[in-house]
Amino acid sequence: MILERVMKSGGIFAILIMTVVLNNPVLAVFSTSGGYVSTELYSDSGTGIGGLSLDSGRLYFGYKKTLKSLELYDGSVDTVATVSSSIYNPYWSYAVRHNNSTYIGFDDDLDSFYSTGYVDSAGTYTSQGSIENVYDAAINSQGELYMAANPSSAGTKILKYDLQTGAATEIADIGGWSGGLAFDRNDNLYYADQGNGGRSASIVMFTAAEVAAGGLDAGDADSVLGVAAGYLGFDNEGDFYATTDYGASLAKYDLAAQSIIEEIAYGGIGQFVVNGEDIYAIDTDWNNSSCSIQQIAVPEPATIALLGLPCLWFLRRRI
Repeated sequence: MILERVMKSGGIFAILIMTVVLNNPVLAVFSTSGGYVSTELYSDSGTGIGGLSLDSGRLYFGYKKTLKSLELYDGSVDTVATVSSSIYNPYWSYAVRHNNSTYIGFDDDLDSFYSTGYVDSAGTYTSQGSIENVYDAAINSQGELYMAANPSSAGTKILKYDLQTGAATEIADIGGWSGGLAFDRNDNLYYADQGNGGRSASIVMFTAAEVAAGGLDAGDADSVLGVAAGYLGFDNEGDFYATTDYGASLAKYDLAAQSIIEEIAYGGIGQFVVNGEDIYAIDTDWNNSSCSIQQIAVPEPATIALLGLPCLWFLRRRI
């Protein structure tokens, strides 16, 4: 964030203090609402961006055959590792940071190739195996990684992933198409249930104790929000966010009241992470075969003050 100070000369003495909102949103496919603005941090041709994780001021994400990181302070982008040479254009399902390593999953539907593994702090990629149709993954406060996947297209399973070996243990048999995962502060697991066997799509929750015990099915979950969601997330204050209608909308919700607080953005929104007042989201334009990472933020008002002779000072916060 940069503070710009622009001085304009004037010959009239006055004292004027007023508050205005100044911003330069760079919008891609989606638009924002409720006072939020979006700024493009990274873009590229094709639709290969996937997986999104935030760690120590850097965003980690996959793009085609590479794992990349974006420094939020100065916007620089580095290639952390090349993860595969055997597939043309992988679809990244997740990139999760833990102990300076990035755990990743991707597949190529054309070649039925699936891979899970990790990139260590030296940038070396290690494949740990193959899990089909991973949709999303989340890590709890204990450093345990869980994923929603649809192996052999036989219905969604929630799996616990062993970071050391790559082995996956089934925790819950959900059925149907897969949705997003997120943990709250108490390690309760939230899942975007797409509906199956007569169930309506909704966001459901398994308690931390239930997740630890395993052996679950959809009937063991408590419905906490009656919306058909895609990706899920919590901010630092414990507030809940979800995309709905296949990424057509991103909104903030009150889980206790089971109601929406505010719409934030509309359009081709994919995976996202929330950090303070900022949301970082993957934006995919399928029509034009392009993708980007957007920063969505609440603009802070800037103060314009005309003080004394002969200067008008503009203080402007630029995201």
